[in-house]
Amino acid sequence: MSQFNRRRDNRFSHGFTFNANYTDSYCVSDTEFGAALATPANSQPFNRHADWGPCVFDTRHNFNVSLAAISAVKSGNPWVGRLLSNWQIAPLLHVASGQPLGTTVGKDNSLTGLNNDRPVQVLANPYPASQGCSFAPCVQWLNPQAFQPNALGTFGNLGRNALRGPGAVNVDVALSRILKFTERFSLQVRAEAFNVLNHTNFVGAISPAGTPASFTTLSTNLSTTTYGQVQAAFDPRILQFALKLSF
Repeated sequence: MSQFNRRRDNRFSHGFTFNANYTDSYCVSDTEFGAALATPANSQPFNRHADWGPCVFDTRHNFNVSLAAISAVKSGNPWVGRLLSNWQIAPLLHVASGQPLGTTVGKDNSLTGLNNDRPVQVLANPYPASQGCSFAPCVQWLNPQAFQPNALGTFGNLGRNALRGPGAVNVDVALSRILKFTERFSLQVRAEAFNVLNHTNFVGAISPAGTPASFTTLSTNLSTTTYGQVQAAFDPRILQFALKLSF
């Protein structure tokens, strides 16, 4: 596993703070990490090198930008300054590349008893020209025509976790202000928007920790009729508002 990280953190004295960081990470292995007594995830007996590839959680590129700024409005009308000043806005941008997809045939054509066969890739581009499906809503992320099952007694040529799932783009914004009434009493007004752009972030082959068991991931079994189809998406735009009285 290797990781390259670049970070830019600027703190200004003029009412705002800016932070940006980028991580280029690599994680490769010859099996998936699991419990000590878990069934081996290798595809060929006595040839672990055949399964050398990206870890299932390998998110290659991660980019984050955050800003926190406080408004300061000067006006000849004192009420305008009081109304528009001291508001704090804090946007956060997160961009990440897709995680690996491990396509399997779903049948023990290699006759090894491992049932981890991978298919033969017959098209150079494993992704379809159009992501539309026969029923809506549906997104065809992988092209089923790009693969075919391995012949009996043979192994496929598709590498372990060689394909990539959908990436993610998310923007969150928070707007808040503390209204001071007396030295003892104050009121915080806060509005938050998660995924403010309402950008659709599809679920890849693994779901985040803490999600329910019913959380559906992208199908990577070539034997299923839903192979390569996006099955779920993360949360759409969510708005929430809050008032907090301190005394």
